[in-house]
Amino acid sequence: MFGCGSKPVIDEEEYEHDQRFSKATKLLLLGTGESGKTTIIKQMKILHISGFSNEEKKQKIPYIKQNIHESIHDIVGNMDKLDPPVQLENPDNQASAEFILNLGSKEPSDYTEEYFEHVKKLWSDDGVQKAFQRSNEYQLIDSAQHFLDRVDDIKRPDYIPTTLDILFCRIRTTSISEIEFSVPVPKRYGGGSVNFLMYDVGGQRGERRKWIQVFDKGINAILFIIAASDFDQNLREDESKNRLQEALKVFQDISGSRFLRDAGMIVFLNKQDLFQRKIEQGRKLEKYFPEYSNFQDTSKSEFDRAKAFLTKKITELSRIEVTITNYNPITRAAIEERLPPRDVYIHHTIATDTQNVKKVFDSVHEMIVRERVKNIASY
Repeated sequence: MFGCGSKPVIDEEEYEHDQRFSKATKLLLLGTGESGKTTIIKQMKILHISGFSNEEKKQKIPYIKQNIHESIHDIVGNMDKLDPPVQLENPDNQASAEFILNLGSKEPSDYTEEYFEHVKKLWSDDGVQKAFQRSNEYQLIDSAQHFLDRVDDIKRPDYIPTTLDILFCRIRTTSISEIEFSVPVPKRYGGGSVNFLMYDVGGQRGERRKWIQVFDKGINAILFIIAASDFDQNLREDESKNRLQEALKVFQDISGSRFLRDAGMIVFLNKQDLFQRKIEQGRKLEKYFPEYSNFQDTSKSEFDRAKAFLTKKITELSRIEVTITNYNPITRAAIEERLPPRDVYIHHTIATDTQNVKKVFDSVHEMIVRERVKNIASY
């Protein structure tokens, strides 16, 4: 409120936030659904804040149990829908399958000992394992194996999630979240520390309309997350569309956006562990990207060749010239402007591996600091 001749009352906490905001390096996490964006946010909390307290870990237990139910329900529910279908190896487990399917896709009201015994019987069935190996043919969260392997621990009354459990825990992002943290600056760049603000927004199609809300926050760099292992999977929200092809299309759109031309573009080609496993199992990248058949590379392994192919593809997409149309406010005449190709920095990541993320983010941090020092020196 203002009185005659009085000075405006400024909330100190709001003032401090505005000061930090103006000085912070702002990072925007973008990418399609289930690419690993939220896991990167969790890693920043582990690496640069104080990690997760026991109380925070306990708060994730309902979500972890929900992940277990979603996983076993989706595997068993898709066995007869596969082509060719898969049957239970042990007919005695049919009662357990019916128990889980009768509960429906929503989690049960209570996770009883009986419930977990049915889950364990099904997960140990060879037929269920065969259906799990074909999970690219239906929708299944990546954390399924991690949590189904840990049912005995998770069902205990005194269970407290491990840090790895927290990283694997899947909760769909439906809002814009932010995390603030500081990172020391190497002495060769002047020492001190850099304050970061990192934003995470939902990546599924219905959530992308919210992206524009953070474009006007003065974003310094975009961390675009692409799940390399998605090459043989379809979108959860549109099963006629390939996940990796969709991610590359969205990346091309963001890379060419006039609203983000001043932001650095960094790509995390994520889920390299799952990508490697699929390639080494004989999954064919060329089935989904025919041009891979003619891709020439000196890599010693098929996995390294596949990595090189995707790296090249991302680089080529970032180098495509973009033409935008502006309008003269007086004459309303259209004026076309060609935007130059932009640089992109590509890193290969495993978002659930803290040491891998630390190494990659240290490199990203140094690059950002180096650019800031260079910009200051140019004034």
